[in-house]
Amino acid sequence: MYQTMKRESVAGYEMTILVPPSYEQTDKRYPVVYVHDHGDVIMQSLNYIEHLFRSNQLDELIFVAIEPHDRRHDYTPWRAKGIMPDSPDFEGKGLRYLTDIVERIKPYVDQTFATLPEAEHTGIAGCSFGGLISIYAMYHYGHVFGKYALLSTSFWYEGFIDYMGKQRIGSNPQIYLYVGALEGFYKTNIQQGMVEKTRKAHALLSETGAKQERIRFEMDAKGTHDDLFFAPRMIEALLWLFAGQRA
Repeated sequence: MYQTMKRESVAGYEMTILVPPSYEQTDKRYPVVYVHDHGDVIMQSLNYIEHLFRSNQLDELIFVAIEPHDRRHDYTPWRAKGIMPDSPDFEGKGLRYLTDIVERIKPYVDQTFATLPEAEHTGIAGCSFGGLISIYAMYHYGHVFGKYALLSTSFWYEGFIDYMGKQRIGSNPQIYLYVGALEGFYKTNIQQGMVEKTRKAHALLSETGAKQERIRFEMDAKGTHDDLFFAPRMIEALLWLFAGQRA
């Protein structure tokens, strides 16, 4: 069974580090996935993830589940107005959050656990705003993270598509991108462009330097912005990003 090896506070962030069944029985080293929102979408699927390990469909992984201080601020790249009349503005503290992961949390994890620390073995994953901060990491820390699980990413965020169009991707990322076809369907604000913006983001990734064969873009015709769809898509992301990674 998956084990909670550590519940730690590093750089002021509460974390849970999950290590796979074989961790204490071998001297192998493991790829690591850093998951936002305390890894809720992973926690829902641990039994099935373990089945994938035991049936040799997926190599074992360490998960680092990080709790944000405030996801509206930690996961946004710059300041922006709130999207509802009564909602607060976004403070755009995302780069500080990512820097804390790269300079404080990841060194702690690599020093404490049997990890494969290179970018090719290091993933970052999230849903919604968690997806937004994950892809933002690619532009600032592409040398640290090599694999990205971007589920229902908030590409509608003010100015983000324009930002993507002005960047060049200098690393060689492997990217799993997903959106549900019904996301934003009932919205009357900027979020109604969820699907269109995701399509545009997919196109921009190739146009700005990502290799098409290292991008997988999937949609679900019935998909809404809901954990019901996030959890199975995270499994698909892990399988595509990490299957066959041997220590």
